[in-house]
Amino acid sequence: MNSAVRQDLVDQLDALGAAIDTDAFDDAAARMTAYDAALRHYIDSTAPNTPVDVLRELLKMQNAVLLHMRERQTVIGDALRQGHRQDAASRAYAETAP
Repeated sequence: MNSAVRQDLVDQLDALGAAIDTDAFDDAAARMTAYDAALRHYIDSTAPNTPVDVLRELLKMQNAVLLHMRERQTVIGDALRQGHRQDAASRAYAETAP
């Protein structure tokens, strides 16, 4: 594999992870789409001789990014649920206050 192409794919995954870190979800979605297109182009242009070790490395990185996305989703979901509970408790208190 051309090391520049490999590094570009790695850099795109790193940038996707950074966008997730900063909750830049629109940017993350655009980066994910661009990465997918670049990866598909790479595979199409190298098939049937696409280096399996490179694909394994990229898959490992993709899985790490996916796990990170799920962790952020859990944190954000927990925060939303907590806010909803606090809102409900506040409304219930206001209804019972003299």
